[in-house]
Amino acid sequence: MGAYDPEKEVRQPLLNKEIQPIICEKTTSTRPSSSSSEKRRKPTVSTVAFSLVLLGAILAFFSSLTLLLALANALSNSPAEKLESCAWDTLKSHVSLLDVPRIGHKEFLKRQSILAAALDEAGVDAFIAEPSASSSYYANISSAYDLSERPFLMILDRTGKFSYLAPKFELGRIAGLDMVFKKKTVIEWAEEESPYDVLKRETSYKKVMLDEHVRFMIAAGVQATGIEVVPMSQAIQSLRAVKTEAELAVLRGINAFTLELIRSLQKCIDIGMSQETIDTAAHSLFSRAGVGSGYWAIVLFGEQAASPHGGSSGKTLQDGEFVLIDIGSSLHSYGSDVTRTILPSKSTISEELMGIWKTVHASQSAAVALMRANETCSDVDAASRKVIIDAGYGEFFTHRLGHGLGLEMHEHPYLNGANSEKLKIGEVVTNEPGIYVTGEEAKGLGRSVGFGVRLEDPILVSADGGVPMTGSRAKSPYEP
Repeated sequence: MGAYDPEKEVRQPLLNKEIQPIICEKTTSTRPSSSSSEKRRKPTVSTVAFSLVLLGAILAFFSSLTLLLALANALSNSPAEKLESCAWDTLKSHVSLLDVPRIGHKEFLKRQSILAAALDEAGVDAFIAEPSASSSYYANISSAYDLSERPFLMILDRTGKFSYLAPKFELGRIAGLDMVFKKKTVIEWAEEESPYDVLKRETSYKKVMLDEHVRFMIAAGVQATGIEVVPMSQAIQSLRAVKTEAELAVLRGINAFTLELIRSLQKCIDIGMSQETIDTAAHSLFSRAGVGSGYWAIVLFGEQAASPHGGSSGKTLQDGEFVLIDIGSSLHSYGSDVTRTILPSKSTISEELMGIWKTVHASQSAAVALMRANETCSDVDAASRKVIIDAGYGEFFTHRLGHGLGLEMHEHPYLNGANSEKLKIGEVVTNEPGIYVTGEEAKGLGRSVGFGVRLEDPILVSADGGVPMTGSRAKSPYEP
């Protein structure tokens, strides 16, 4: 459809010869009056018909308007909007938690310097990454950049020199990215050239380290030129795992706010609400606070929560059912990841289920105490798991204890039984034990209905033990 051009508009005459206006005026009859009391002419059939049509149109208009107003009122009072409004009354006073500055220019340059020194120590000529969390971390090249079959590579060498390889016809667009560097070298390649041959010719690298997110086709292409390719080392991985004070401030802000959002919802959730109502309201609350773009959530009721990541929907909350909310968003590209298993204030629960909630809480406590420097990741997982095993539910704790959190929702280090890596001061790792019993498994426990309970806080590793990045841990299902 073309654009509207007022100069080309064909305007119709105000009055058409075939359509004459209806003119109402006072007339005097020329016929003799049949009665001396008759002073005015009687209305004609056409006049009466017009009046009725006009009256009908007016009534229809007001009827439609009333219907539209009623519909608008109904939409404005949807269950999700009511829940959002109720929760916002509590949450709005905590929005200031998000008033944290972005990572500064100097910190990016410092990261590049640290990486260059590590590469030199490892005897590697350069580090190569595609747009990813690593490129975001070192040069502010967002992982949101769309990858294609044409390589766009960030390169940092052992001397600290920053460069990137890119298609020649894309140079203008790529130059517009908000990258951080002291100086840059652009390695361009034309469509009739191999980008990997150009890389070798322009750099003379002998040995390069590839970021863990680099695609296989890139690794194969570089290796085919004769350049030695090595995978990302644990030493380089740990550079991003240990957080700076600026990163910790961002993570603390978004995770503390996320917990306050859950608390505000708990005060307003009621029996009979749907999963979709809570999910929609939560998204609206994050958006209202200005951090809705990174939103995600898992909302599960009762037996649904026996599957840790859910997958089902359309359920309404019944009395005596837990509400499991695993939720997060992002601030300056750093994420939150918080889980609470809660109850509405009017809901009651069996002593057995309350005991299971307390067991999970004790399991989390055991792990928090061990989340200190030089503790082995597998040992922390084992300490948490032992509490649940001793309570008789060991087979129902079906996943690892936790994972690193930062620019990625799941990153190094991982707390599981196979990881012998040592924790370092400044790492942020989730602590999320759980007990999950399906309906079929519940029968073996003498129960008719399954359930799931999980508690999760991102924890800062310190010299003396873990510190919750949420600000505080849950106290009960009624006090998340």
